[in-house]
Amino acid sequence: MQNRIQFFAALITAVAMSSLVRADGGAWNRETFEYYASIIRKQPVTHSRIIQACTENGLAAMTDRARTEVERDSGMPPEKATAEGCRRMVKGIASGAVKYEAYRAWADAPDDKRVVFPDYK
Repeated sequence: MQNRIQFFAALITAVAMSSLVRADGGAWNRETFEYYASIIRKQPVTHSRIIQACTENGLAAMTDRARTEVERDSGMPPEKATAEGCRRMVKGIASGAVKYEAYRAWADAPDDKRVVFPDYK
């Protein structure tokens, strides 16, 4: 069950975290990542807004097929699953556990490979 949750969280993160890439679709460089990570770390009051925006962006980017797959794979509605993936990423960055290298591994992963983010509380 835990592996399934981790796989699912990685899937949602890949879909939902479109706000963690540049407007042209490319990944952030180290400087940009560190800038935004410092905001996340220093301003915990922003977490809920960032998670909400990430969730909204992720859901907007999902096709009907992706929503169906997310619900099937996670056993929960796509809205809840997307919010969980976003929460894990933001909390991981806030805790310092998700560093630039982990972000790049996620951003650079091919579509058929998922990067797993544990549940950072």
